[in-house]
Amino acid sequence: MYYTGLCSHRPPTFYMNYTLEDTIPNKYFKYIIAVPNMLEFHNARKWMSSTYGYTEDISKDTPDANPHWAFTINWRLHKIYLRGNEELSWFKVKHGNPL
Repeated sequence: MYYTGLCSHRPPTFYMNYTLEDTIPNKYFKYIIAVPNMLEFHNARKWMSSTYGYTEDISKDTPDANPHWAFTINWRLHKIYLRGNEELSWFKVKHGNPL
C-alpha cells in the first residue's frame, strides 16, 4: 500500500526550506538556520518554543533568555540560532535536512 497522506492516520511529512551555516565561533551558539519564508519560520519558532522554552529576539550572538536557541527577524531572512549538535539533530528530525 502506498502512502498518499489523504486517508491515513499519519500526518504528511513537512520539509522546510532552510539553509544551515556555522556561526562565527562564540560561547553561545554553533549553528544558524536561515529561513526565507515567514510562515515556515513561524512554524519552526513555535516548535522550538514548545521544545526548549521561550526566548527573545536578539540582534547579536549574546542571548540573555534561553541557552538552547534564539532568533532574529530581518526583512526577507529570518534566523534561528542553535546551541549545538543536540538541538540541530532534533531540528532535523522535525523539519528535515536543509534543501
